[in-house]
Amino acid sequence: MIKNRLLIACALKQESTALQGRLQVDCRFLVTGLGAHRTRKSLESVFQSEPPSLLIFTGTAGQLDPSLGLGQVVFPQEWCLKDGSCFPADAELTSMLREGDGWEIEGCGLTVSTAVLRAKSRLALYQQFGARICDMESAFALQVASRYGVPCLAPKIVSDTAQSGISVFWRKFDSNMDQLAQYLDKLIASLGYIKGR
Repeated sequence: MIKNRLLIACALKQESTALQGRLQVDCRFLVTGLGAHRTRKSLESVFQSEPPSLLIFTGTAGQLDPSLGLGQVVFPQEWCLKDGSCFPADAELTSMLREGDGWEIEGCGLTVSTAVLRAKSRLALYQQFGARICDMESAFALQVASRYGVPCLAPKIVSDTAQSGISVFWRKFDSNMDQLAQYLDKLIASLGYIKGR
């Protein structure tokens, strides 16, 4: 693959900086900012000027599925909104990853407009939508990528759970970024994006 055709985008600057220092791959990085509006605007600007060959939208997410623990990376088949609209990860790439190296790509993530903090609220969303994790951006990233014909994948790491609350987010941030970077390095290698090529 051509160097710098891979774009790794995160909502938070801290996520992007942490991954830049850990990943063993040549690529571009983008901080979109939090929420739908910033995510759309940032990605559209990049796609109009210099579209990548692949977007990986990644970073942290909150747990909805009670079976998930802190530091688990979840790779949803699709990200959905509360209105029922869903945006799938690139079908060709997910099929290749499943068949080639047995990657687990399943279920859905839920993109919400505000952080989900209470355990009761998390469980209610899990029961209503069946979503395993939630964030405030991924569905919009996939939506914009689809509109511009850019393949997109959106794996995320569980940074907080119903039990831990949000307080653990920064306390476990570095170890979570270590885990996520290891996962992404393997994923990117499976896709053929190797450092120095």
